[in-house]
Amino acid sequence: MKSIKRLTALLLVLVMIASLCGCSNEKEKVPAPGTPLDTFYQAILDVQPEDKDELILFEETAPDLIANFYPGLDQIALNQQVFHMPPIVTHPCEIVLVEVADAGDVQTVAEIFQTRIDMGADMTHYPDSAAGWQRYAQVQSSGNFVCMIVLPEGYVIPENVFEV
Repeated sequence: MKSIKRLTALLLVLVMIASLCGCSNEKEKVPAPGTPLDTFYQAILDVQPEDKDELILFEETAPDLIANFYPGLDQIALNQQVFHMPPIVTHPCEIVLVEVADAGDVQTVAEIFQTRIDMGADMTHYPDSAAGWQRYAQVQSSGNFVCMIVLPEGYVIPENVFEV
């Protein structure tokens, strides 16, 4: 009888250990280098609620404007970059995706993006816009990819923008 209890207890311990090992093997999906950034952008648009208006964003390519909003980003080697901005700059709706050439630059880019969020959150002349930047903006990264995203209230920011 004792040996059956011990065997049962041992089996339970082994099952618990196996289940813990199974959890630790889950790895974050990292996008393949060179994955087109428009893939992630479209995935963000695809998850938006059907009852919401379509997001109106324009692709921005002017280096001066980009450098104005993201100081220091022009000093980092990027494999690719996509900036989608609203027609009215104070509107809290922006999606920026980059792939850095050097993984060591991911944190620096994340800090640059966070500075942009902080800048939007500090718009004291536009309190509604500032509130949007405070509540609905975030930075995400995966591998060499970094994203800064802010969407209006009621829109969806995927838990992992890079998992498509």
